[in-house]
Amino acid sequence: MDTPFDPLGPAGPEELTGPLDDLFRKVQAKIKEIIDKYNAAVHHINDWKYVLGPAMIWISDGLQKIREGLDKVVKLVQYAVEHHTPVVSLIVQSFNWQNHVQKDMSKMVGSVEKPADPNLGYWEGGGATEYRNRAVKQREAVEAIGAQGGKADAISSWLMNIAKLNVTFMTGLLDVVAKFLGALAEAALDGATVINLPFAVKDLAGAIGGLVTDGINRLGAIANQVMDTLSSIRDAKSLMVDSRLPGGQWPQAVDL
Repeated sequence: MDTPFDPLGPAGPEELTGPLDDLFRKVQAKIKEIIDKYNAAVHHINDWKYVLGPAMIWISDGLQKIREGLDKVVKLVQYAVEHHTPVVSLIVQSFNWQNHVQKDMSKMVGSVEKPADPNLGYWEGGGATEYRNRAVKQREAVEAIGAQGGKADAISSWLMNIAKLNVTFMTGLLDVVAKFLGALAEAALDGATVINLPFAVKDLAGAIGGLVTDGINRLGAIANQVMDTLSSIRDAKSLMVDSRLPGGQWPQAVDL
């Protein structure tokens, strides 16, 4: 399923958070329209319940199935809305790692060993040797974090992968909601004749049950991918296991 991400790469987080916000707005608008249409259908049926007589038994059963499908979709939307902010944060933090850690650290690679005072270039002896050894370790640590494919780049990619999966989930959810709304609109229960109402409700209940089940299964598969990625947080932690970062810490430049 396509997502709103630019395959050539976005220039900033707003190019991703904007389409994501748009997905949330569309889902919320469509779910409200679904609820309004369902309520209108119920009111229309209630207006004719005495005329419908025994057929109300069939209709009530069908409406219950439609309502069950609607409840499942509404719960999914509520869950997605509650997790909107965390997903946006993932996108922003991914760019922070890329723009404010990787890039800044990369700029330091060529300067970390450069003496602050040119006269230090003539420094000799044990102190000078120790200083240069520690400067090398500092440069190696900078490279470990800021180099292409380094720690910052890997963590940024890990966060972005989680964000993309969440957006794929939202795209799938919008598809489910749109199909639900389309089925309701096609059935037109709020304007159906007394004769057609029982058959329209029965057909709609069957259609809704199928599309909701299929949609939830597809969304569940995406959710499992999200959880698998989240469970690999140990991979993010293992990124700091590096001889250039002893004990996962920055090498000390001075002894305190």
